[in-house]
Amino acid sequence: MSRKTPVERANYFFCVRVTNPAIHKSIQDALDWILDKDPQYTDFCYTKEMLHVTLCEVKLDTDEEIECARKVLLDLQKDLESNLPKEKLVIKGMTTFFEKVLVAEVEYEQQFRVFADLLKSKLKDAGVKVIENHDFRPHLTVMKVSTMRARRAKVAKINPWLYVHLKTTPFGEQGIHSVHLCRMGYDRRDDGFYVTPAEIFFDQDLD
Repeated sequence: MSRKTPVERANYFFCVRVTNPAIHKSIQDALDWILDKDPQYTDFCYTKEMLHVTLCEVKLDTDEEIECARKVLLDLQKDLESNLPKEKLVIKGMTTFFEKVLVAEVEYEQQFRVFADLLKSKLKDAGVKVIENHDFRPHLTVMKVSTMRARRAKVAKINPWLYVHLKTTPFGEQGIHSVHLCRMGYDRRDDGFYVTPAEIFFDQDLD
Protein backbone atom coordinates (compact mmCIF):
# COMPACT_ATOMS: atom_id res chain seq x y z
CA MET A 1 0.00 0.00 0.00
CA SER A 2 1.44 3.36 -1.01
CA ARG A 3 1.56 6.12 1.56
CA LYS A 4 -0.03 9.46 0.88
CA THR A 5 2.41 12.28 0.29
CA PRO A 6 2.25 14.64 3.30
CA VAL A 7 0.60 17.96 2.53
CA GLU A 8 3.09 20.76 2.93
CA ARG A 9 1.90 23.55 5.19
CA ALA A 10 2.65 27.21 4.75
CA ASN A 11 4.16 29.23 7.58
CA TYR A 12 4.15 32.68 5.92
CA PHE A 13 1.74 34.49 3.66
CA PHE A 14 1.53 37.57 1.45
CA CYS A 15 -1.54 39.74 1.87
CA VAL A 16 -3.33 43.02 1.37
CA ARG A 17 -4.14 44.64 4.71
CA VAL A 18 -7.70 45.82 5.28
CA THR A 19 -7.50 49.44 6.44
CA ASN A 20 -10.95 50.85 5.70
CA PRO A 21 -12.55 51.91 9.03
CA ALA A 22 -16.02 51.30 7.57
CA ILE A 23 -15.16 47.64 7.01
CA HIS A 24 -13.66 47.40 10.50
CA LYS A 25 -16.90 48.69 12.00
CA SER A 26 -19.28 46.58 9.93
CA ILE A 27 -17.29 43.38 10.58
CA GLN A 28 -17.15 44.15 14.31
CA ASP A 29 -20.90 44.82 14.37
CA ALA A 30 -21.49 41.40 12.81
CA LEU A 31 -19.17 39.69 15.29
CA ASP A 32 -20.77 41.52 18.21
CA TRP A 33 -24.16 40.16 17.13
CA ILE A 34 -22.76 36.61 16.93
CA LEU A 35 -21.02 36.84 20.31
CA ASP A 36 -24.14 38.22 21.93
CA LYS A 37 -25.94 35.05 20.84
CA ASP A 38 -23.08 32.67 21.62
CA PRO A 39 -20.13 33.99 23.69
CA GLN A 40 -18.12 30.75 23.37
CA TYR A 41 -16.57 32.16 20.18
CA THR A 42 -15.15 35.28 21.85
CA ASP A 43 -11.52 34.13 21.94
CA PHE A 44 -11.50 33.00 18.31
CA CYS A 45 -12.46 36.25 16.56
CA TYR A 46 -9.98 38.30 14.58
CA THR A 47 -9.36 41.86 15.72
CA LYS A 48 -9.73 44.73 13.24
CA GLU A 49 -5.94 45.09 13.24
CA MET A 50 -5.53 41.53 11.90
CA LEU A 51 -7.94 41.80 8.97
CA HIS A 52 -6.39 41.03 5.58
CA VAL A 53 -6.94 39.38 2.20
CA THR A 54 -4.37 36.72 1.38
CA LEU A 55 -2.62 36.80 -2.00
CA CYS A 56 -0.65 33.57 -1.56
CA GLU A 57 0.95 31.33 1.06
CA VAL A 58 4.58 30.23 1.20
CA LYS A 59 6.83 27.89 3.18
CA LEU A 60 10.00 29.54 4.46
CA ASP A 61 12.15 27.30 6.66
CA THR A 62 15.45 29.19 6.86
CA ASP A 63 16.69 32.74 7.25
CA GLU A 64 17.96 32.53 3.68
CA GLU A 65 14.50 31.59 2.38
CA ILE A 66 12.89 34.42 4.35
CA GLU A 67 15.44 36.85 2.92
CA CYS A 68 14.77 35.58 -0.59
CA ALA A 69 11.00 36.15 -0.18
CA ARG A 70 11.67 39.61 1.27
CA LYS A 71 13.87 40.53 -1.68
CA VAL A 72 11.28 39.38 -4.21
CA LEU A 73 8.63 41.62 -2.64
CA LEU A 74 10.89 44.65 -2.33
CA ASP A 75 12.26 44.28 -5.87
CA LEU A 76 8.75 43.83 -7.27
CA GLN A 77 7.30 47.07 -5.94
CA LYS A 78 7.38 48.96 -9.23
CA ASP A 79 5.94 46.06 -11.24
CA LEU A 80 3.16 45.53 -8.71
CA GLU A 81 2.40 49.23 -8.66
CA SER A 82 2.16 49.18 -12.47
CA ASN A 83 -0.35 46.34 -12.21
CA LEU A 84 -2.28 47.75 -9.27
CA PRO A 85 -6.01 46.99 -9.66
CA LYS A 86 -8.06 50.11 -10.28
CA GLU A 87 -11.23 48.55 -8.87
CA LYS A 88 -11.55 48.13 -5.12
CA LEU A 89 -12.20 44.78 -3.46
CA VAL A 90 -15.85 44.47 -2.46
CA ILE A 91 -16.36 42.74 0.90
CA LYS A 92 -19.84 41.23 0.92
CA GLY A 93 -21.52 38.29 2.63
CA MET A 94 -20.29 35.73 5.15
CA THR A 95 -19.84 31.99 4.92
CA THR A 96 -17.58 29.33 6.44
CA PHE A 97 -14.98 26.86 5.28
CA PHE A 98 -16.13 23.49 6.67
CA GLU A 99 -17.83 25.30 9.59
CA LYS A 100 -14.34 25.92 11.01
CA VAL A 101 -13.40 29.30 9.56
CA LEU A 102 -15.86 32.21 9.29
CA VAL A 103 -15.01 34.48 6.38
CA ALA A 104 -16.36 37.52 4.60
CA GLU A 105 -16.46 36.93 0.86
CA VAL A 106 -14.40 39.12 -1.48
CA GLU A 107 -15.70 40.15 -4.90
CA TYR A 108 -12.89 41.14 -7.24
CA GLU A 109 -12.12 42.03 -10.84
CA GLN A 110 -9.71 40.10 -13.06
CA GLN A 111 -7.05 42.75 -12.40
CA PHE A 112 -6.74 41.49 -8.84
CA ARG A 113 -6.12 37.93 -10.04
CA VAL A 114 -3.42 39.22 -12.41
CA PHE A 115 -1.87 41.17 -9.51
CA ALA A 116 -1.76 38.07 -7.28
CA ASP A 117 -0.48 35.85 -10.10
CA LEU A 118 2.36 38.27 -10.82
CA LEU A 119 3.54 37.99 -7.23
CA LYS A 120 3.27 34.19 -7.23
CA SER A 121 5.11 33.88 -10.52
CA LYS A 122 8.04 36.01 -9.36
CA LEU A 123 8.25 34.09 -6.08
CA LYS A 124 8.39 30.77 -7.94
CA ASP A 125 11.00 32.12 -10.33
CA ALA A 126 13.17 32.99 -7.32
CA GLY A 127 12.81 29.50 -5.88
CA VAL A 128 10.38 30.40 -3.10
CA LYS A 129 8.11 27.49 -2.22
CA VAL A 130 4.57 28.70 -2.93
CA ILE A 131 1.91 26.50 -1.28
CA GLU A 132 -1.16 26.01 -3.47
CA ASN A 133 -3.35 23.51 -1.64
CA HIS A 134 -6.52 25.46 -2.47
CA ASP A 135 -8.07 27.23 -5.43
CA PHE A 136 -7.70 31.02 -5.52
CA ARG A 137 -10.62 32.28 -3.45
CA PRO A 138 -9.94 35.65 -1.84
CA HIS A 139 -11.64 36.08 1.52
CA LEU A 140 -11.44 37.96 4.79
CA THR A 141 -11.12 35.63 7.79
CA VAL A 142 -12.97 36.93 10.86
CA MET A 143 -13.14 33.86 13.12
CA LYS A 144 -11.33 30.54 13.27
CA VAL A 145 -12.04 27.45 15.38
CA SER A 146 -9.67 25.11 13.54
CA THR A 147 -6.82 25.88 15.93
CA MET A 148 -5.36 23.88 18.83
CA ARG A 149 -6.60 26.63 21.13
CA ALA A 150 -10.18 26.02 19.97
CA ARG A 151 -9.84 22.26 20.34
CA ARG A 152 -8.64 22.69 23.90
CA ALA A 153 -11.71 24.85 24.58
CA LYS A 154 -13.88 22.14 22.94
CA VAL A 155 -15.27 24.56 20.38
CA ALA A 156 -15.69 22.24 17.41
CA LYS A 157 -17.53 24.26 14.79
CA ILE A 158 -19.29 27.52 13.94
CA ASN A 159 -23.06 27.12 14.06
CA PRO A 160 -24.63 28.09 10.71
CA TRP A 161 -27.59 29.89 12.28
CA LEU A 162 -25.19 32.51 13.65
CA TYR A 163 -24.24 33.82 10.21
CA VAL A 164 -27.10 32.80 7.90
CA HIS A 165 -28.52 36.34 8.02
CA LEU A 166 -25.11 37.71 6.94
CA LYS A 167 -24.86 35.76 3.66
CA THR A 168 -25.47 38.85 1.51
CA THR A 169 -24.54 41.66 3.92
CA PRO A 170 -22.27 44.35 2.37
CA PHE A 171 -19.29 45.25 4.57
CA GLY A 172 -17.51 47.84 2.44
CA GLU A 173 -14.82 48.30 -0.20
CA GLN A 174 -11.05 48.09 0.18
CA GLY A 175 -8.40 49.61 -2.07
CA ILE A 176 -4.99 48.00 -2.37
CA HIS A 177 -2.46 50.23 -0.63
CA SER A 178 0.16 47.74 0.48
CA VAL A 179 1.41 44.16 0.33
CA HIS A 180 2.83 42.45 3.41
CA LEU A 181 4.88 39.30 3.98
CA CYS A 182 3.48 37.97 7.26
CA ARG A 183 4.51 35.20 9.63
CA MET A 184 1.72 32.84 10.66
CA GLY A 185 1.14 32.26 14.36
CA TYR A 186 0.07 34.23 17.40
CA ASP A 187 2.87 36.81 17.53
CA ARG A 188 1.79 40.37 16.71
CA ARG A 189 3.45 43.73 16.13
CA ASP A 190 2.82 46.63 18.48
CA ASP A 191 -0.03 47.79 16.23
CA GLY A 192 -1.78 44.40 16.47
CA PHE A 193 -0.92 43.20 12.95
CA TYR A 194 1.10 40.11 12.10
CA VAL A 195 4.89 40.12 12.33
CA THR A 196 6.04 41.30 8.88
CA PRO A 197 9.58 40.59 7.63
CA ALA A 198 8.79 42.82 4.63
CA GLU A 199 6.08 45.15 3.36
CA ILE A 200 5.64 47.64 0.54
CA PHE A 201 3.28 50.60 0.20
CA PHE A 202 1.74 52.18 -2.87
CA ASP A 203 1.01 55.86 -3.51
CA GLN A 204 -2.77 55.81 -3.41
CA ASP A 205 -5.44 57.73 -1.57
CA LEU A 206 -6.62 55.88 1.52
CA ASP A 207 -10.17 54.55 1.77
